[in-house]
Amino acid sequence: MSGGLPQIEGRNLLAVDAVGTAALALVTVVSAVSSADAVQVVNLAVAAVLFLGGCAGFGIGFLRAVGRSRTEAVDLAGLFYLTGSAPQEARRWFLGLWFAQIAIAVAAIPLTDPPFAVMAPVWGIGVITWWASAHATFPPRTD
Repeated sequence: MSGGLPQIEGRNLLAVDAVGTAALALVTVVSAVSSADAVQVVNLAVAAVLFLGGCAGFGIGFLRAVGRSRTEAVDLAGLFYLTGSAPQEARRWFLGLWFAQIAIAVAAIPLTDPPFAVMAPVWGIGVITWWASAHATFPPRTD
């Protein structure tokens, strides 16, 4: 394992997810200790990029999964939560990062004003959906 991330198929999406999570944590901590306008602008920018990026990732992943559903039995638990569709290590990392984003967002509510971080966990579910649509395994469709 180089860089601490597991060697999984689609590792680049996991790396992007980790970078987004780290940026969210950093900007939330800085925003909690400083109310400077520049800090708040950066806080908003990071949260907005993660929100919009997550929306785009979700859209890409969902449309790709719709295409796969013609020949494979794509289920929502496998697509959104990687249940039974991903290697355990990939599932652990993707869900761990998403839960970290949710925890950061919840912590930001009493610590930052305004709590822009509440938008950011869309990033995690978007990246998970995108990854699953490209790399998860689903059984063949039986009609």
